[in-house]
Amino acid sequence: MNQDARPERSEKQQRLLVVDEPKALTAYLDDLLQEIADVEPLPPVVEVSPPPPPPAPAPVKATVTPIKPVVATPPPPAPPPRQDVPPAWGQVPFQCLLFRLGGLALAVPLVKLTGIMTMPRDITPMPGHSPMFLGLVNHHGRKVKVVDIGAHVLPPDRQAQKPPPANLILIDEGRWGLACDRVEETLMLTPDLVRWRSPSGRRPWLSGTVIKHLCAIIDVDFLARTLEQGDWG
Repeated sequence: MNQDARPERSEKQQRLLVVDEPKALTAYLDDLLQEIADVEPLPPVVEVSPPPPPPAPAPVKATVTPIKPVVATPPPPAPPPRQDVPPAWGQVPFQCLLFRLGGLALAVPLVKLTGIMTMPRDITPMPGHSPMFLGLVNHHGRKVKVVDIGAHVLPPDRQAQKPPPANLILIDEGRWGLACDRVEETLMLTPDLVRWRSPSGRRPWLSGTVIKHLCAIIDVDFLARTLEQGDWG
């Protein structure tokens, strides 16, 4: 009986989250979507009318005032083409792992996922690093750098509400572990379901958003690269 009741409680908790969280998070997802600009129509071509013929000289005047040539104003340049092309893994149907961080639904493409592990109790501190670096943990003989990316991906009012992390999302061949509230389900997505981020977006960690599931897909390559370079310190 207990085994049958546990999934039921989990479903009730998820239903409560569905009721409570969208009000606080939908606005944030809308803000993410504002960076993913729609295709703008090309500006209309301005047709320049030929200059009117000069008036006939008055018979009483011996001189004719010269008429200045009319310089046609060129039309404004067309906007550059959109560059929000899906990455190679996103150009075909793909799977993502959905997880929660501060109540926000995030997703990692399975092709970029190294593994998942339970948050260990013992973490080796990393002196001299920023607070986002929680420490080192051992996983199959390898030291994994545990990071909390909440300060960079969460809206300010959600950062202080994060519960203690329960899981680690391993990326970049296990070099990094992203602390998260919990791991949820695996999603099968098609490219047309994703609003892909344009290069001009303010959040380069974002690959795109999925309105159907109210989640944001993380750009794992960018995240691993900037963590390695210390740009997120």
